[in-house]
Amino acid sequence: MPYSIDTVHPLLVHFPIALFSTGLFFDILAKLLDNEEFDHAGFWTMLMALISSPFTIIAGIFAFMEEGSWLDLYQFQHGLLAFISTLFLLVLFWARIKFQLDFRYSGLKRNIYLVLHILAVGILFYGAHLGAKTADRI
Repeated sequence: MPYSIDTVHPLLVHFPIALFSTGLFFDILAKLLDNEEFDHAGFWTMLMALISSPFTIIAGIFAFMEEGSWLDLYQFQHGLLAFISTLFLLVLFWARIKFQLDFRYSGLKRNIYLVLHILAVGILFYGAHLGAKTADRI
């Protein structure tokens, strides 16, 4: 069988990375251009990224159990950073819903949210970089 749960992870991993970074891009455009449509696009893109993330993480766990080793530091850190950044982005999404009006009318709170969002996506990118090193792609 060419596809198993552990070989699906490299196929799924691109969706959350692309969606989280695109959502961040829309949020930055919404802030810079003061455009509510970009804000809505960022919201829905982030939601789709959060929906796709558990499948990618589960496939990654199966791939790690099949081929990984606790002694492989890059692979272990890759999984840990992916999980942490996804939780961080989930908390940011919750805050985005809970404090929607605060973010709309307070520039400071919106800027803090954007800085944390940039940090979370940066952590995700670094975790993805470690995953590429683990797979000998770079």
